[in-house]
Amino acid sequence: MDHVVDRERARSLRFVQIVFAFLALLSIVAGLTVAYASERLGLPETSAGPIAIAFLCVGIMDTALLFMWERIFRNASL
Repeated sequence: MDHVVDRERARSLRFVQIVFAFLALLSIVAGLTVAYASERLGLPETSAGPIAIAFLCVGIMDTALLFMWERIFRNASL
């Protein structure tokens, strides 16, 4: 029984890691896209900078949350 629970925990952790990594990557790509293609997207130059920074901050926070989640998950399973 414990083997099944351990396997499901590992699978759950892997799924969460993939989701957080994908969201972080998506946020960083969106931030870079806004930063370098703001004219083509029709964004005013004064708005493009803060929007790009916001996306980059979200990507950084997602990455930090990924590492924190692993640490919390590891401590909870001990």
